[in-house]
Amino acid sequence: MTTSTSRESVCARIAEHLAQSVGSQRYRLWFNGSARLEYLDAERTLRIDVPNRFTADWIGRHFREQICDAASRELGHEVMLDIRIDPHPFRRVVESSDSIADATSPSSSAASSDVASNRTGESASPDTIGDDRASASQSSSATTIANPAAAVTAWVTVPAPPAHAKPRAFVPLRHRLSDYIVGPSNELAFSAANRLVDHDEPGCSPLFIHGACGLGKTHLLQGICRKMLDARPDAKVLYTTGEQFTNEFVDALHHNKIEQFRRRIRKLDLLAVDDIHFIANKQQTQQEFLHSFNAIEMSGARVALASDCHPKLIKQFSDALVSRCVRGMVVEVRPPEFATRCRIIHALADRRGIRLLDSAVEALAKKVVSSVREIEGVLTKVQALASLTMDAGTNEPIGHTVLNRLSETDAQVAPRKVVRFETILNVVCEQLGVTRQQVMGSGRHAQVVLARSLAIHMGRHMTAMSYPEIASALGRGHHSTVITACQRAERLIADNATATLPGSGEQLPLGELIERLKLAVQRV
Repeated sequence: MTTSTSRESVCARIAEHLAQSVGSQRYRLWFNGSARLEYLDAERTLRIDVPNRFTADWIGRHFREQICDAASRELGHEVMLDIRIDPHPFRRVVESSDSIADATSPSSSAASSDVASNRTGESASPDTIGDDRASASQSSSATTIANPAAAVTAWVTVPAPPAHAKPRAFVPLRHRLSDYIVGPSNELAFSAANRLVDHDEPGCSPLFIHGACGLGKTHLLQGICRKMLDARPDAKVLYTTGEQFTNEFVDALHHNKIEQFRRRIRKLDLLAVDDIHFIANKQQTQQEFLHSFNAIEMSGARVALASDCHPKLIKQFSDALVSRCVRGMVVEVRPPEFATRCRIIHALADRRGIRLLDSAVEALAKKVVSSVREIEGVLTKVQALASLTMDAGTNEPIGHTVLNRLSETDAQVAPRKVVRFETILNVVCEQLGVTRQQVMGSGRHAQVVLARSLAIHMGRHMTAMSYPEIASALGRGHHSTVITACQRAERLIADNATATLPGSGEQLPLGELIERLKLAVQRV
């Protein structure tokens, strides 16, 4: 009896979310009195019984996403949707409608009369979609079979939501950890993501992943959720964003549903929040998230967060949240190095059915150094240009002819930015952990010499300055030392020498480091 009551309450809350999403008019038109919800916990399936094929087709075509969204909002995980045609319960309702109607309250009868009028299209509001009104008039058999007065016992009926209620967005889990391309720049984050799911060690949670945009943080978070669901199909898992968490919290406050919001969040086995920095300047949301954070961790559940920067560097992020975040595992994802970019390009091209010459892959990897999103954008352009340049139906791999066309197109769209040597010098000093005074002085420390050589090399390639002009900018009386430094940098690049970045200890080939420095200069 308790289990049945619990299932009914779950369905009632799902129906409430659904009504908020689709609107009161459409909900009454297609669900009140003509659809019966039942959640099958073992199969993780939401079953909807309807009286006829027309209703089943319409609900499946127009409301599948909203129904799955409503169920996932309440249950904390994705569900299967099973829409079945079963007219018998609806006929039995008609036969016993008089006795049921006598047992209903006046408010229920009034709600039922509203449902009946909406089902026949007599009191449809101007906002109701025209297709719905037309379809309602065509489905007279459904309106006569299902007596809305019986909804109290046979169907889930909820009060109409306020007009300003916002629909809730469900974010599908599109990524898996098995699809993640691993390299030196992200292997620690990838290992930590797997350990969060595979191990129950206290140091694994919370996991905080930070790095620039487009480097795979979302892929890791969604992959963690997917792996948890694959390992434990009954687990309650939620992937959301800082913005979505804030919107739902504010919405719950406005509609006096904060306890429902807290129940849904705090009963989770895994909470993954992307772009957590969004809540940084929102004190009340931070306080609510902190309490939820504590409740989830005390229950033994796991938390994974992602942001553009380290938790200590998020402005207006509360000290309490920073403390919780750094207590666990804080890992950085960095821009992928050349070899990893080549593998990413190969993988993304295969998924799109694009064939690339190995030399073309390497050329693209040298061209695109900032993020995976940029690689995806370049591949989209390459595919479009290939369709214009190459003969239709050809199975030849894409080569440098298309890449040359791509370079010409980019040059036309994006005029070259004027770069100042001072900007180059500032970026090099910041990345290599030295000061301007050291570079412009006469010191011979290895890191200072390297920074000086790279700044001169980049100045020659990114600006129109001559050797004497660069020497003057560095405070040198003669440009011969500048020429020597530039030749030294080119020799080290040709020898594939590496440099160690301060702080992270990351080792990069000099050619890779220069590409990263050029990107940083262009962003200033």
